[in-house]
Amino acid sequence: MQPKAARNISIEALRLVAVVGIAVFHTFQWTFQAVCVGAVEYAPLAMFPYSGVLGFINLLGCWANEVFFMISGYFLIASAARAWDGGATWKSQMQRTAQRLGKVIMPTAFYCLVALAWSTVVSPIPDVTLNTHYWYTLGLEFIWVYAATVFMAPWFGLAKSRLPQKTHTTTVIAVGIFAFVVNGYLAAMSATSGGEFSWLQKLMSAVTYAIAFLIGGLLRDVTDAMDSDRAGALGTRSLVTVLVLTIILEGALSFTVDLTAMAVLSYKSTSLISFALAAASLLFAATRRSVSGNPRTAGVTVILSTATLGFYVMQSLTSSLWRPIFNTLLANILVSQNSPAAICIVTGTVISIVFALVLLIIDAARSLIARKLKRQ
Repeated sequence: MQPKAARNISIEALRLVAVVGIAVFHTFQWTFQAVCVGAVEYAPLAMFPYSGVLGFINLLGCWANEVFFMISGYFLIASAARAWDGGATWKSQMQRTAQRLGKVIMPTAFYCLVALAWSTVVSPIPDVTLNTHYWYTLGLEFIWVYAATVFMAPWFGLAKSRLPQKTHTTTVIAVGIFAFVVNGYLAAMSATSGGEFSWLQKLMSAVTYAIAFLIGGLLRDVTDAMDSDRAGALGTRSLVTVLVLTIILEGALSFTVDLTAMAVLSYKSTSLISFALAAASLLFAATRRSVSGNPRTAGVTVILSTATLGFYVMQSLTSSLWRPIFNTLLANILVSQNSPAAICIVTGTVISIVFALVLLIIDAARSLIARKLKRQ
């Protein structure tokens, strides 16, 4: 059995890039919405090419979430299928699933309790109280959808193990196409009915994440079936192609000042371009040749990448604290600087990266302490 530390560093690095994507997306989320509704103070960002940069940033949230699901599907579906082929029982599969879920639920519960204690005893965190529930339910929607998808991994692995490969691949692709057709229909209906179908769009967003999980499993089939040179070339071409198309698309929408289309294309259940970019990103990372780099750098990458979940939970629970500060900072830049749009985007990106790094380090420290206590 391979040691636990033996990881694909490129994929771990992709997790960190996705964390940065989430952080930058959330920093500019309100800014992008203000630009789309024509807020006067945000007018400098509505011009070409700055609106295109904002549009690209607004894709990062959807892209990053789908990257997380695809990476998990890339490993967990193949692992479950191998276990079934090796004669695994439902009991053993459920035990492994329970262990994985524990790594999701326990840190989440820990940070929820810390946030509640801080809000109750030290300083109030808006909406984090015993009498409210959004902060640990829909506020952490991504976490609970992820946990449900991980729970389904043995079933997905069983289907992969029992079905002929061509049938399994065709079924997953067909389900994915159907999901995006439904997503598009719901988006159109919601736009013409004043948001009446918005709750169904949220539900389909969760379904889209599950599809991303399954697509991750198919990408594992691709990388396993091809030799390293061909797989590497495919990964590079795929990422470059989709990235160029994404930049051209956002640039064109920025040039024509079609901010509405930008917003629609970045919604998590209808952003087909984000989905394609996530798949290309994973394929690129998974097909990088293993090279002997700096072991310390690799170790830091692994440690920080395993703190991804903790980052997401902490960022969500404290959003009512940091978001107004970030929004005010960016708004002030837009009305006080000589080149406000460029400075605003650069500043927002830098503080997002620093904030993400701080949260990753906090969770990495928590994980280290928890392991030491467990050994004792």
